[in-house]
Amino acid sequence: MTTRYHQLDSLRGIAALTVVFSHYSQITLTHWLQHVPWRAIAEGHSAVILFFALSGFALAMQVTGDSKPGFAEFIVKRVCRIYIPYLIAVLAAYTAYCLLYRSNLSWTGEWVNQAWHAGIDRRDLLDHLYFVIPFSNSTLDPVLWSLVYEMRISLIFPILVVVVFATPVWFSVALSMCFSLAAFGYYHHLQRTLLDASIQGEWMPTIHYMSMFVLGALIARYREAISSKLGAYSARTLFGALLICLALYVLVGSITRHSISNDVLRSFADDWIILPAVTGILVLAIALRPFAAFLTARPLIFLGEISFSLYLLHCIVLLGVLHYFGETYQGMSLIIAAVLILPVSIAGYYAVEKPSIRLGRYLTRGKQRSRVTQRA
Repeated sequence: MTTRYHQLDSLRGIAALTVVFSHYSQITLTHWLQHVPWRAIAEGHSAVILFFALSGFALAMQVTGDSKPGFAEFIVKRVCRIYIPYLIAVLAAYTAYCLLYRSNLSWTGEWVNQAWHAGIDRRDLLDHLYFVIPFSNSTLDPVLWSLVYEMRISLIFPILVVVVFATPVWFSVALSMCFSLAAFGYYHHLQRTLLDASIQGEWMPTIHYMSMFVLGALIARYREAISSKLGAYSARTLFGALLICLALYVLVGSITRHSISNDVLRSFADDWIILPAVTGILVLAIALRPFAAFLTARPLIFLGEISFSLYLLHCIVLLGVLHYFGETYQGMSLIIAAVLILPVSIAGYYAVEKPSIRLGRYLTRGKQRSRVTQRA
């Protein structure tokens, strides 16, 4: 039986919630969320890197667990797990846009008016349906860009796991560094930032984001050895390390903004600095018992369960409510959206996510039975 680390599910839920606050911080009335100390709950980009590392960990545990899926079985389940909820979110976003959008909102700021703007049509919808093919994915539902890379990397993840589990740790790290540096060199030559390329769904960032999945897989492989080594340190020392990792995780954007003038280098340096912080947070969530106990509180576990729907749907709710009220009830519309986001996410979890997971299991049930029979 594959061990499930519920505290890591909770981390995913907390990260999804910070993405919600991050998007609120892009709106003029709530720009104050971008500043310390509020930035601690609104660091959206770091959360995405944490998502990728958590996916690498969870998928490595799945691929190497007792009930190892075959390649085809793994792909079918991932397509059902990611693409079906993604597809529902795209259709919901497009429907909401068609029903509610009238014009740009003067009071919200640039982010809202870039996400929903005049001229989004069926061609844009079709581009979104292609999913893994490069397309401009900053409209309709601005979080979708990360799912493009999640799906692409999932398609080759079993190969990554073989590399990670069959080679020394230094080889996996060195290979990831080479891929990331290759992507940096490419965009440095073009003078384009990583974010610009990512929201266009370009191919090259895929090899950069693979390093986060490799990190998660490495932690999965060495989780017991890491826990054993960290057990030699006092809880006080480990809490100090956790605070440093959390501070780096939250403040990396502020640090690089004031220390690196080149936009392209800064866009990559953010991720390079976040990765060690994410590593520390993940391993301490496994090895530091008081931290793990906090994360396994039932409300946080439930937040982790609905985290994918929370991540997928919150922008649709926020943008839809803002455009419903238009130029009136500005502060009230933000409050109403905040109230609606959680119940809509819960509904999405039960109505879309869970059936998608069950569909993946149903479509692969024959392969599962065959595997069990062979082992017997």
